[in-house]
Amino acid sequence: MKRLFERKPNIVLVGFMGTGKTSVGRRLASQLRMRYVDTDDIIERDSGRRISNIFSEDGEPAFRDLESDAVCKASKLYNHVISTGGGAVLRETNMKVLKQSGIIFCLTATPEEIYRRVRHQSHRPLLQTPDALAKIRSMLAERKPYYAEADYMVRTTGRPFREITGYIKHVYAKNTRGSKR
Repeated sequence: MKRLFERKPNIVLVGFMGTGKTSVGRRLASQLRMRYVDTDDIIERDSGRRISNIFSEDGEPAFRDLESDAVCKASKLYNHVISTGGGAVLRETNMKVLKQSGIIFCLTATPEEIYRRVRHQSHRPLLQTPDALAKIRSMLAERKPYYAEADYMVRTTGRPFREITGYIKHVYAKNTRGSKR
């Protein structure tokens, strides 16, 4: 008989902004009867400020410190789907603590698809530039080795949510059978 409160590892979603972490994460949490948490929400709640304000007032290094704190808090949870900010992978310690509590899936998309998804969103401080597509390409190239540290890569361009969540659920089930991690 399956225990009602079994401690299951988390599903951790990393990837560049606009790859679908929030949309996929919420769907997965609902379908798997897990809780959903977004590290950006933890940052905003704990700091009492919007992320764009943290970037403009304190700069990216201060934001990355808050992000690491949020990743540590989220990593202490179990039975959660955790969505991280796109740059959370830039600090090795973040990936280390996330791997200890879950299986990491990196969602990917083409630069053009990312641009299409985020071009009208003004809350993306790193894309407030005249050539956002070039900035996306540059940041993706810089972050590629960090994203490659994920346990699984999941392409989201041109794929319906049903297919993406189905794949992640299949891999998660395969990796957690009989495990009380």
